Amino acid sequence: MPFEMPSEFTKEVATSTAKVYKSKLNKLAAAGYDTVEKLQQEPKKVIETIQQITGSGNDEVSRHARRYFLSAIFWATPLPAQNTYYTYWQKCIPLKTDDGDKWVKRSNFHEKN
Repeated sequence: MPFEMPSEFTKEVATSTAKVYKSKLNKLAAAGYDTVEKLQQEPKKVIETIQQITGSGNDEVSRHARRYFLSAIFWATPLPAQNTYYTYWQKCIPLKTDDGDKWVKRSNFHEKN
């Protein structure tokens, strides 16, 4: 059963991005979270499902896959600024930058001179 897409989304994205997000939402729908309301009502269970789908690893590949699921949820679901999904997003940030430096949260980032 496919995800029941909302009539309006929280932001506009490219068509190719929308296709990726829809595929992630459809995977969640297959696990029983097929509406925006279900995503809003059971974030902890949805996060457990995302972890099952993406594996238990804590490497870059797993973290990247989890961020795709979370981005799809943020796209389809209006949520308050502070929410369970956002907190989980903070646990899925990259480990390193493209330059190989350790990733630093925006709140702790200081430009190198």
